[in-house]
Amino acid sequence: MDAGAVAALLELQIEWGVDVLLDEAPHDRFAEWEAEQAARVAHQTTAPALDGAVRHTAKRRPVLSEETRHPVEGGPGGSDAALAALAGITTIAALEKAIDGFVACSLRGTATHTVLPRGPVGARVMVIGDAPDADEDRSGIVFSGESGGLLGRMLASIGRTREEMILAPAIPWRPPGGRPPSPVEVAQCLPMLLRSIALYQPERLLLCGGLATRMILGPDINPARARGNWRTTAWGPEGGPQRPVMTMRHPSQLRAGATARRQIWDDMLLLAVTLDGAMN
Repeated sequence: MDAGAVAALLELQIEWGVDVLLDEAPHDRFAEWEAEQAARVAHQTTAPALDGAVRHTAKRRPVLSEETRHPVEGGPGGSDAALAALAGITTIAALEKAIDGFVACSLRGTATHTVLPRGPVGARVMVIGDAPDADEDRSGIVFSGESGGLLGRMLASIGRTREEMILAPAIPWRPPGGRPPSPVEVAQCLPMLLRSIALYQPERLLLCGGLATRMILGPDINPARARGNWRTTAWGPEGGPQRPVMTMRHPSQLRAGATARRQIWDDMLLLAVTLDGAMN
């Protein structure tokens, strides 16, 4: 296979969502299946010769690990483990270490990098995106790749830059293949997002996409109907003081069509007017 064919195959696999190698060497599943079938036939052949007492010995239950016996539950679908890991954290450095070391969430083990918030503490706006995409997962940088370029263009259209904003992912890890995160995974990651908001202390929140909107405003909110105006958060003390929040389309939807571009432009104008002090 020449280099061009290999490159085309890799590109196809990336389009299909295959972006993680589970093992260094491939497995011959057909050979494994044949070996398993041969072992099963051999076992069935020798079984009649077994002693009766052995054949009727009660089956032993599998031994469960401590983690299996006590799965992450609590809170809304597993948030207790995250709350315990974040207890007493008062600095951004400690928060980043706690998030990167949080192994109770299965996404931590399948993602390439932990994607953390970045930006100046006390910025006027924290922009919260979706789950990390393939570019963010590979680089470990929030709003990198194409979505980062589109965000930069959106902010430039109102005279702003990404360097003056706090940028954060809704969850720190990309789900395998880019699938939506499960409710348990979202519940585990929500305390991390709220603690990030509390420590970075932004004046306002800009929620880009449905995942960030539902995590901050509630699972029953309709992101499409919620956009176009400022609301007020309603969380507990873990998120710090209540803050104005606006939801809008994710930057990646700029290419979705004329309606999406018009809605994004309207929301960017509202953000510009707000930051310029004409609206509180």
